[in-house]
Amino acid sequence: MDTTQAEQLLVHFAERMRVQLVGDSQIPFYHQLARVLRKYIQEDLQTGDRFPSEEAIGTCFGVSRPTVNRAIQELLAQGWLNRIRGRGTFVNEDPRVQLALLSDTLSPVEQFSPQRLRYELIERKVMKPTLLHVSQLLELESDASLLFLRRLRLVDEHPLFVCDSILSAERFPGLGEQPFVKGSLYATLDEVYGCPILRSERGVEADEVVDREVANLINVPLLSPILLLTGVAFTTDDKPVEYITSYLKEGLSLRSVVLRGNLKAGREGTS
Repeated sequence: MDTTQAEQLLVHFAERMRVQLVGDSQIPFYHQLARVLRKYIQEDLQTGDRFPSEEAIGTCFGVSRPTVNRAIQELLAQGWLNRIRGRGTFVNEDPRVQLALLSDTLSPVEQFSPQRLRYELIERKVMKPTLLHVSQLLELESDASLLFLRRLRLVDEHPLFVCDSILSAERFPGLGEQPFVKGSLYATLDEVYGCPILRSERGVEADEVVDREVANLINVPLLSPILLLTGVAFTTDDKPVEYITSYLKEGLSLRSVVLRGNLKAGREGTS
C-alpha cells in the first residue's frame, strides 16, 4: 500500500470512528493521537504498509506537526512502526506481548526464556499492619507485619507491567533481599521457603493509573488506561500466602483457554 492509499484510509477511519481528541483531558494530545493511530494500524493497515505523512495526519485530526511527531515517536518506541531512512515510515508486525495470566500458567517466568524476561525489584519494605483487608485475605492476625514487594517486569527490555506482592513478613523473613530463584517469586517461595504455590484466584478490571511511580515505571502518562489485575495465591494446604496487584500497560493481551465442563469430562473419559 502506498502513501496516498494509506492517507485515504486514514480519513475514512477518522470518519467511521468519529474521532475527536479531547482538549481538556489529563491525557496529552500526542498520547491521545498515538492511541487513535494505533487503532487505525490495527484495523486498516497490514505489516509493511507505508504510514501516512505527518502533514496528512495533522490535517486529518486538526493538530500541529509537533503533536503528530510526538505521537509517531511513541508508536515507533512501542514497536508499531518502523522508520527507514530515505524511504519512510512503515507498519511493523503486531508488537503486543501475550500473557496467559488467566490460564494454568501462574508466572510469566514460565512463558518466556530468561533472555527475554527479567525483573527489577523497585521496593521492598516491611509494613505495619495498616491494610486490614489484606491481612484478612491472607488470614493473618490484625497486628501481623506485612512484607511489600514492588517489581517491574520487562520483556525484551521493554517495561510492561508492575507487580506488587504482599505477604507475611514473619513467614518469609529475608524474602527479596537476594535475587529470586530463576527470577521467579513463586520458585523462591517453593525452593527457599518450602511453600509451593498451588493455585491463584485472579480478577481483571479496566482502570487508570493514579500512582505516579507506577506510571513512570511503565512509561505512560498519569491517568492512562491500564488493566488492573488483583488476586490471592494459595499454597498446597489451600492457605492464602500472597496478595497480588499488577498494573498492566497497553500493549499486553491476556489469553485464556476455557473448556466446557461436559466436554472436559468427555475427553478425560476417553483418555
